Amino acid sequence: MRGRFHGAAHRRVATALILCLTGSSAQAAIVCGPTTALSVPATTEGLYVNLVSGVSGITEATVPGFDIDIYAAASTNPSGQLRFYWGPESTGGAGVASSGDIYAVLGASTLIDANSLFTRAAFTGNTHAWQAGTSGYLGLRFRNEGTTLINYGWMALSTSAPLGFPATIEGWCYEDSGAGITTPALPDLILAHGFES
Repeated sequence: MRGRFHGAAHRRVATALILCLTGSSAQAAIVCGPTTALSVPATTEGLYVNLVSGVSGITEATVPGFDIDIYAAASTNPSGQLRFYWGPESTGGAGVASSGDIYAVLGASTLIDANSLFTRAAFTGNTHAWQAGTSGYLGLRFRNEGTTLINYGWMALSTSAPLGFPATIEGWCYEDSGAGITTPALPDLILAHGFES
């Protein structure tokens, strides 16, 4: 199936997440989660995720301090296109863009830090690369409610054409000191589909 992590490829992502959690002391500030994939409902609420606590849910009220909401926009043409919502501007939340408000699909070895180009565009954000059906990394930043620092990270996503759904969060990692983070090697299945870098 095009653009999906399966079998051995999914296990390599899980292994990368475990390595983030158990890595050397030089990587002790890298925090990852979850260890199982999360399906994103194709609804106007979608799935809210708090990257620090690991809590996810289908309503904002069930995920205090959410950092990202992946949802299906009702007012797009056609209706139901995948979009990203970052909450109030005070959270500092945003995703890496290739230019302007175009959300990038990142490959391996991409540094995400304060010098990256970010967008907060929700409904007006261009997510066509994600809607086409792909597997890759969404670079992101958010304010860590535990430390109040802006943290940089990535989320491994698999999406499906033509609108981005079904969509699955395969995992995420962030650097909790405020330093940048580099995306890990991609599973073989991802490499077959090509990426922006």
